[in-house]
Amino acid sequence: MSEKSKLSIGRVIRNDLWMLKKISKYTPQYIFWMIAEGVIWGIHHSISVIFTQQLFNALGRNAGFEPTAKIILYFAVYVLLFWIFNNWYWSVYNPKIRQRMHIELHSELFSHAVNIDIAKYDDPIFYNDFVWSMEKAYNHANDLMVDVGKLINRLVASVTLTGILFSVDATMAIIIFALSIFRMVLSVFRNKTRLKYVEALNPLDRKDEYIKRVFKLPDYAKELRITKVSDNLTEELEINTIQKKKVIKKYGKLFALFNILEYGLSIIGESGLIILMLYKVMITKEVELGGFAVAVNACWKMSWLLRDLVGRSMKIHEHGIFIEKMIHFINCKPTVVGGKEKASTFESLEIRNLDFSYLEAQPKNVLENVSLKINKGEKIAIVGYNGAGKTTLTKLIMRLYDPVSGDILYNGKDLKEYDIESLRQKISAVFQDYRIFASSLAENVAGGGFVNEDRQRILDALKKSDFTSKLETLDNGIDTILTREFDKTGTELSGGEKQKVAIARAFYKDADLIILDEPSSALDPDAEYELNRSIAEYSGDKTVVFISHRLSTTRHADRIYMFDSGRLIESGSHEELIKLNGKYAYMFNLQAEKYR
Repeated sequence: MSEKSKLSIGRVIRNDLWMLKKISKYTPQYIFWMIAEGVIWGIHHSISVIFTQQLFNALGRNAGFEPTAKIILYFAVYVLLFWIFNNWYWSVYNPKIRQRMHIELHSELFSHAVNIDIAKYDDPIFYNDFVWSMEKAYNHANDLMVDVGKLINRLVASVTLTGILFSVDATMAIIIFALSIFRMVLSVFRNKTRLKYVEALNPLDRKDEYIKRVFKLPDYAKELRITKVSDNLTEELEINTIQKKKVIKKYGKLFALFNILEYGLSIIGESGLIILMLYKVMITKEVELGGFAVAVNACWKMSWLLRDLVGRSMKIHEHGIFIEKMIHFINCKPTVVGGKEKASTFESLEIRNLDFSYLEAQPKNVLENVSLKINKGEKIAIVGYNGAGKTTLTKLIMRLYDPVSGDILYNGKDLKEYDIESLRQKISAVFQDYRIFASSLAENVAGGGFVNEDRQRILDALKKSDFTSKLETLDNGIDTILTREFDKTGTELSGGEKQKVAIARAFYKDADLIILDEPSSALDPDAEYELNRSIAEYSGDKTVVFISHRLSTTRHADRIYMFDSGRLIESGSHEELIKLNGKYAYMFNLQAEKYR
């Protein structure tokens, strides 16, 4: 069953109303002008028909030049005023108010995004809704406003035109209405068929796009040249194209049938209507010349209005389905919430019998029965092979996740008792998967905006992370823009240089506890030695936790915790663990042999 069929019409309508309520909150005047524009346009359709009727009636009655010219002049003045309003709304007001809505909508989304649990990123359904909300929510909000306005337009026009048609000739009105209803019903079936057509093509189109992307992006360029993958992809493209042709052929026949039915029967019906009206004008004299003009004009207009009414209704239905994703995202409340206690200066961190898994259904814990303690001023190394659970421990300490069971105590109190913001201010963490942002070097170090008085502090942090030699080569110093995302003159740093900038953030924050997750993973041995020396020199009496699977950083640690498959298996100083001759000693000797 497709996603589109899972939501009831009532649920879809409630979703659309939810979004309109949001838009009304962001930009209340936008709702007013959207309704006003729809009503004005709806009346405009009928006024143009009335003008045609009056003009042809004047000609049929031989009303004379002056009365007929006045009709044209009055209509010209009206059209001028109408198009002044129309151009003001679409060229001046609407673009401006859309930008205001864009800012307000994304501000709410961004605010919610930084507060949801990191664990939600592990839920593929929620993550899909999250990504959709960020990328598509504004488009659907804006399109919903346009389509609701057009829906109002079509409804007002249909009602007023129906009244005009019945005032001219009831038989004509019934025939036109019947033809319009026929086209409307046909449009419903066509739209449902098109929906199935799009759903059938979607996976095939995605495969097409993937294959094209592989050949287009530089990420794949080397592998395409040194392997035969391109042959496989080309063959996949041919198979995919054959499948697409089958889908297109199947649905193409249905679309051709719809077109034949619609245009064939419409031509017969409209020709019959015109002949009937011609008979009433020329033979029975029941209808004036203006009535004939109304019949011809309104026949096409009513058919188009009702057909578009169906199309807009289908689009509004589609908006409601996708808005469900945004509602799901917005309604998600964080479970990792803080207490009222303000975190004081770091004295100790104790972990007791801690268990953790990323997914509730995950059969095996990532961390299991972990207990350890870190005291103020200590230099601690947490080591182990990849996948041992070292980085996960960092995330738990920072309260990005909460443990499944067990306790983490900061200064003897459970982390959950502390205000999260105040707790994180006491801890600096450089994660293994750090990121550099498209902004200045100074903003990357400061983690956002800064004042002029902070410049020396930024320079000191860069010096402590051993970035000075690179900084001297940058023409604009700490004001240098990093990456070329928005500035083609931006500077691209190497992996090691980026890592030093990330480490400088930890020094800039000047927190009590510094956690460095694989701090030298992107560095060569010489740069690694200099960085370790710099960290040791500048960290002073601060508590530093090194997390690594490279053991060159561990020899001078006060205490080493060795992890294996999520369990703490050894602890002690370097000398003690070497004498123990366990996993740590084996791992250290293996790496030392490579260095020698």
